[in-house]
Amino acid sequence: MSSILNEFLESKRVDRGLAQKTIEAYEIDLTQFISWLPYQTSLQEVEPSHLTAFVQFLSKRGVQAVSIARKLSAIRQFFKFCCLEKQFEKNPAEDIDSPKLTQRLPRSLSVIHVEQFLSAADEGLPYPGEDAEALRARDRAMFYLLYATGLRVSELLSLSSHQLELPSGYLRVHGKGGKERIAPFVPAAGDRLKTYLEDHRPRLQAKLQSHVADETDLVFLNSRGQSLSRQRCWKIIKCLATQAQISTPLSPHLLRHSFATHLLQAGINLRTLQMLLGHSDIATTQIYTHLAPEDLKRAHQKYHPRGN
Repeated sequence: MSSILNEFLESKRVDRGLAQKTIEAYEIDLTQFISWLPYQTSLQEVEPSHLTAFVQFLSKRGVQAVSIARKLSAIRQFFKFCCLEKQFEKNPAEDIDSPKLTQRLPRSLSVIHVEQFLSAADEGLPYPGEDAEALRARDRAMFYLLYATGLRVSELLSLSSHQLELPSGYLRVHGKGGKERIAPFVPAAGDRLKTYLEDHRPRLQAKLQSHVADETDLVFLNSRGQSLSRQRCWKIIKCLATQAQISTPLSPHLLRHSFATHLLQAGINLRTLQMLLGHSDIATTQIYTHLAPEDLKRAHQKYHPRGN
């Protein structure tokens, strides 16, 4: 079983170019299912009844529907691979329905709240010590760029200087599965990024004691000149939200959702938004079309002859 599983994972890695974390998720889900199977049950002997029992087993353990659906998807793809590559006669998961999921719409900030947050970033946090202004400049560049481009936080923190095209106002993003896309940014973000890179980043980079090749080129550094962690980024954004008196729980991903929502409300077409966000499937982008019923209601009231 382990050899077939390894071949399946390798096909996902090589043929589909999936990210390492996605590959690891497949491995965890499939290993759990294979370990659960009754003793001495081969993969060829797996029946739909096994899948039904596995779903019941997960449900009794309190596993959420979204996680069960993900595991079933992995199992379905695994047996499809076995049918195509290992001459299995049937895919036992093919007709097993996934649990019905309640669609969770991504939250977003209002334009006013984004302006409050960016104003707080301009003011900066009260960092102590001689590197305070360098850290404040980093935060300004980081969060203006995050909202201007809709980057994922992992993409932001792994950004290297060679990916930037400052004079042209865009950067090259290495997204999920190693796919590259172009992300333009507005002058307000470009100006703050340029100021940080030219006047403040060298001070932080000089703090790096051991020469670490893969970190010296990173754009956003911590106070020791090393790569900024996701946890630290979250903490900074929460502190700035408190300073801006924003009660909504803030996160880097919420700024990405806000970027998408505000562009859609301004009239951008869905295909362009898909390219900017780096979604491989436009169905992922379409969820944002459900975010603004109040805007539609206001527009209807404003322009319909009987709107009032």
